[in-house]
Amino acid sequence: MNKLKQTLFWCFLLFIWTLSPSVLSAEIAFDSPYLFHAQADQQPPKQFDAVPNWMGQLDEANSVSLTGGDYWMITPVMVNQRQSNWVVDASNSIIESVDYWILGSDGSTQHAHSGYTAPYEFLFDYGRKVTLNMGTDYWLLVKLSSRYYSSPPEIALQSVTDHQLMSDRLAMAVLLCLGGLLFIALYNILIYISILDKAFLYYGLYVFAYFGGWALTFHLPAHLFNFHYLELHHLFFISLPIFNIMFYKHFLQLPSYSPRLWRLSQYLMFACIVALPTSIWLLSYTAIIASVLIMLWIALAITCGNVCLIKGFAPARYFILAFTCLLLPAVIILPGNMGLTPDFIEHAELATLMGGTADALLLSLALANKLKLLAEERKAHIEELAIAWEKARLDGLTRVGNRYAFDEYMNSQLGFADKVVQPMALALLNIDSLKSVNETLGHQEGDRLLQVIVKLLQATDLAHLKLYRISGDEFVVVTPSAGIPLLLSTFNGLGEQLASQGFKDCQCSFGISLNSEVADPHEWLRSADTHLYQSRMDKRRQEYADTRGVDVRLHLS
Repeated sequence: MNKLKQTLFWCFLLFIWTLSPSVLSAEIAFDSPYLFHAQADQQPPKQFDAVPNWMGQLDEANSVSLTGGDYWMITPVMVNQRQSNWVVDASNSIIESVDYWILGSDGSTQHAHSGYTAPYEFLFDYGRKVTLNMGTDYWLLVKLSSRYYSSPPEIALQSVTDHQLMSDRLAMAVLLCLGGLLFIALYNILIYISILDKAFLYYGLYVFAYFGGWALTFHLPAHLFNFHYLELHHLFFISLPIFNIMFYKHFLQLPSYSPRLWRLSQYLMFACIVALPTSIWLLSYTAIIASVLIMLWIALAITCGNVCLIKGFAPARYFILAFTCLLLPAVIILPGNMGLTPDFIEHAELATLMGGTADALLLSLALANKLKLLAEERKAHIEELAIAWEKARLDGLTRVGNRYAFDEYMNSQLGFADKVVQPMALALLNIDSLKSVNETLGHQEGDRLLQVIVKLLQATDLAHLKLYRISGDEFVVVTPSAGIPLLLSTFNGLGEQLASQGFKDCQCSFGISLNSEVADPHEWLRSADTHLYQSRMDKRRQEYADTRGVDVRLHLS
């Protein structure tokens, strides 16, 4: 949050610095202009004294219609200092054609043409240099013509030095914001390419649409490429809710957290899709349409973010903060764009651009926070899977490897017969007396018998010993072949050690096989099983022989 506060602090300082010095000063007397309707081919008078009578013939207008039209803005001007180099500028809106006439009481006449399609003297504005002398009265006549106005135009007069400084500051702020937006858009699209999370794709497209709309608004393509196409401007702005709704659908997981809000978002997205052609076919109304849709979208997005935060989605806090940065300038500017309120701040478009850039940065933080949470969840999930995997490979009673772990080990063995690198011995141990112990002493003692055998085997001083319980009464011991003598000694002494643990007459059978004597894992286990069976048969023959010997001795006696 410290980085976030620093970012917002510097953005605020940049905005304050950009807006100074004030446009108007005591250097020039400049009244609020008179507003009149204009005819397309109408020309102003050529003499200073003829202006009042000419104004009396004009049709006065109460305000500039945002749906476009031709207007005269007329005001008297007087210079209060010995400076003759000034700049007249029509601002606060996109204007297709601007004509400036300066009529002086000394008989001087000046005319300059500017506007959306005209060459630019200053970056991102319609300013033109004029000459105004101290002690001379002037009429400033400005003719505006445009198919729509994003907000009521304003006329300003500044010294060339002040205007150049202001223009440079505005240009730097605009380029920094647009550069940041372009970087954020490309960065998130690259992240989408790497992880295929659609939230990053739609967020990248959303920021790119924001960049495109404001780049056209500040005439960047016109400056760089002489590209003028007014119909494209609001196509980008109307597409903002479309991409952003798709973004917060995936980011906020909105269909899961609030199906009702997701349905409302779908309705708004459909309305925006329907409204897209209006930027071309209803150009005069597109600014109003875009303003209404954007206000509805911002309000709905903040509502969705709050609902998801209340329901436990932590990254939504950055989402809410981001849209708050967008909402603050929007509340001030959008009603003015619709003609409902006057403009409350100067350079409203720059304020909106800076708010949108802060919104993009904060949404990037929200995505980064989501990535962090996903990474933490993934790590916890992997740890849970690892624990579950280990548990799945262990015998629950004896805590040694089970049949699954044994099969996994056998499948990993590749060297057999003449390909053996390290000779290994596989011993198959069968607890012959387990069934008898279960039936006479109970299953609890049978379980203890298995646990005791495991402890005795694990206590042997065998290097790299692996122990598995592959069935109810069978164990597999794998050890380097050098440990066979010690392993045999352990197996042969099991009876005495089990007897000391309370298991008298407990018998075990075993068979041992070397991996150098077999061709594959299955044959290795089968060979050990064959030796175990042979050992069990030998033991039974010996028991039978011992029994026959006792019977013969009893018969002879």
